[in-house]
Amino acid sequence: MTTSPMEFIFLGTGTSSSIPHVDCLTRPPYDPNDSTSKPPCRTCLSTLTPDGKKNIRRNTSAVVRTKSQDGRDVTIVIDAGKTFQAAAIEWFPKYGLRKIDALLITHAHADAMNGLDDLRGWTLGKSIQPHIDVYVSQATFAEVQRSFPYLVSKEFASGGGDVPDFVWHIIDDKVPFEINDTGVWITPFSVHHGRIFSPTPPPAYLPTPRGLTGGSATPITPSEPLEQALRLLSVNGAGYLEKKTDEVIQPYLCFGFKIQDEVVYLSDVSYIPEDAWTIIRGATQRRGAPIPLCILDCLGLRLHTSHFGLEQSIATAREISATRTYLLGFSHIVSHEEYVTITEGVGGARVTDEKALTEYEQKGLQLIGSGEPVWIRPAHDGLRVIVEQDIVQDDTYH
Repeated sequence: MTTSPMEFIFLGTGTSSSIPHVDCLTRPPYDPNDSTSKPPCRTCLSTLTPDGKKNIRRNTSAVVRTKSQDGRDVTIVIDAGKTFQAAAIEWFPKYGLRKIDALLITHAHADAMNGLDDLRGWTLGKSIQPHIDVYVSQATFAEVQRSFPYLVSKEFASGGGDVPDFVWHIIDDKVPFEINDTGVWITPFSVHHGRIFSPTPPPAYLPTPRGLTGGSATPITPSEPLEQALRLLSVNGAGYLEKKTDEVIQPYLCFGFKIQDEVVYLSDVSYIPEDAWTIIRGATQRRGAPIPLCILDCLGLRLHTSHFGLEQSIATAREISATRTYLLGFSHIVSHEEYVTITEGVGGARVTDEKALTEYEQKGLQLIGSGEPVWIRPAHDGLRVIVEQDIVQDDTYH
């Protein structure tokens, strides 16, 4: 595997709702005499000022730029969610990004794949490139096929028929793959991202005439008949029409990625199975040194069903022991600067004025626990990290 310099650019660092929230920006003034009144959201309101720019967070997404074995630039995008278009417009010109050599999709949630249609800006009329290679699990491919059939087969397009051109690649858990013939290798590994709530698969859909673009048909087994599925799904907010008392909770699986042996990327995770740890630890063992860069989920201070809370993020960062760990996937409760104060504490920094700490800084510092100091910081949209010869630097924390 190559050891070319690598850039990691954060296109988005917020949770699915993104930040700011419209309800926070339009909230009436706080009335302490009204039990239904809420105090102002400092994080969201700060985004209206220049000092609060780092609190503007789009859906988690990133770009990795490195060199192929013949010296060409290789640009890899991870996830294209609901806010991808806005992120690309802001950050692609700034960092000289243009052609996309590969798009990796972690899972089939809206904040990871609902921006796929916007990639027509790259392929329509071959404006930038004739197609984009998209790498997904079989489960994610089936969800794309169900939700956006025209993205898989143009026979399902309507209107003017202007749709993006993709070549789909099905990738398997813990099976390394190469981005075309670049010498850049990725290893996907499954982690838990919360649970599956519905006891039935999604309503049935028609499989597309041709599965993989440019390839043979990919058989997709249709789910239960529509009528049976709808009986079990929530209808008009009425809840399940039929419930099973012996329900077995199934985890929802999401891909993490190991990129070369340089980067471990975990944007949406609530639990890391042992077989995934084997992939992560294996990179450190092969290198004989810490992984340079770890990107790790952190929704907020508290535990959550589908995301790491701060305490889990810190424990995982200590276990991975990367040279630098950047957190992402934040909600709007805690501000960027508050996370900076908390994560500096994880690295061993001492608080000089406890009275100056905010409520959330105090709560976060209490969650650090015991353990070796590690370098952790909150990422922000537009942050660029450079990895070269095991030295990691960025434009904000240097």
